[in-house]
Amino acid sequence: MICRLAIVVLCAILFFGCTRVQAGEEGVSLSGCQRVLDALDPSKIRVGVLGRSGMIATALPSSTFNPFKPLRELDPEGAHGGRPFSMKLGDGTSVGGLFFEYSDGTSDPKPLLMASFGFLQDRWGTEAAKFYKLYLKDAAERIPAHILILDHPSAGTFFAGNGHLSMGAYDDARMWIEIARRLRDDLAPSGIHLFGVSMSGQTVVHALIEDKRLGLDLFDSGMAVSIAPDFQKAPGRQLAQLKTRKGIENPWAEHFNGASGRTLTDMIQGQGLWMLVKEQFIPHHRLVCRPDKEFSLQARDVAVFFRQTFEDRIVYLREHEGDNWNSEYCSLEDLDAFMSSTRIAGVISGVHTPLVLVSAFDDPAVQRGMFEEVMLAAANNPWIAAFETDHGGHFGFNVPYGKDYIGRIIRLMIDPQVLRSWSGPDQ
Repeated sequence: MICRLAIVVLCAILFFGCTRVQAGEEGVSLSGCQRVLDALDPSKIRVGVLGRSGMIATALPSSTFNPFKPLRELDPEGAHGGRPFSMKLGDGTSVGGLFFEYSDGTSDPKPLLMASFGFLQDRWGTEAAKFYKLYLKDAAERIPAHILILDHPSAGTFFAGNGHLSMGAYDDARMWIEIARRLRDDLAPSGIHLFGVSMSGQTVVHALIEDKRLGLDLFDSGMAVSIAPDFQKAPGRQLAQLKTRKGIENPWAEHFNGASGRTLTDMIQGQGLWMLVKEQFIPHHRLVCRPDKEFSLQARDVAVFFRQTFEDRIVYLREHEGDNWNSEYCSLEDLDAFMSSTRIAGVISGVHTPLVLVSAFDDPAVQRGMFEEVMLAAANNPWIAAFETDHGGHFGFNVPYGKDYIGRIIRLMIDPQVLRSWSGPDQ
């Protein structure tokens, strides 16, 4: 009886805002939200053997079989066809990325998709390379939109340009809004859509909320994939597992009652995080900041380094926040206050733009309870289509379900007809 009740409650959480309607019923037209929910349901897709492990689904598409270059990445020299993007924001922050122009041979306005891939990820990183391979490389099958891939502000490229790092969230959202305002004027796109993975999923949610608060109406839709909704818990937990120098406490461990009791998954994730720092963060910092060829990090310094550079960013923001910073919504008292005030479960009820949330039960990087908390907070919001798959790891949905799974969602979320009919049939 208890199990049945739990299933009923979970179903209500998933579908309260967007009730599913059977597509085959005569005379019934699906709302845009219902069409997206149907596309999110992979029940008719055959799951591959590799899809049974979230760790494999997460790592495999981002890795190579070359021991000398173990991480997949885009060629910084530009063989991918994207052109460098850079912009100096009003508060002095430098941002960067890659812009992939789309042309269908007509002069009609094209949609713009702004994308970023979370903690440590930048324009050349593993997840950008995965996205490029799946959705941009093949001209015949590419996403029909201009694509702007932005560095996450925790990446080495951002550190090279600014001298400190940001954990993202509301801070990153403010950057996206300023970038979008510029691109709306420069490109005159048919619509602007947001795509964020992991920590960048936080950015998407905050950007949609702040866009409405400011009355800008920049964004037509958002997609938060494998969202990490609370930095203190993820990747904070992974940072808390890292060893530090003798006599120096890990500054992230206090949130987890120490870093003891490490599981095998914790150990693997710790090694994975260090690999990203060693193979991606440091080399990409050097690519942007070429005079600083000597910059390096030791594994035992990583946890302390990130904590300090994040705290430096909070100080910087306090000095440059100006009138546009929503201090009632987001605290700059210190880093812990910032992390606490930007937790997605506490703000997601404020979304009033079509938004997709999709995560996997077997996500090895984000504990399932974190996504459940977000779904519960979003349950009464009709603007949000939330779904949890069985498999897919951390943005590894292409392994069990194929590349078209996320590709289909993107195509729907940039379709004006789907968005116009989000709450009911388009008239």
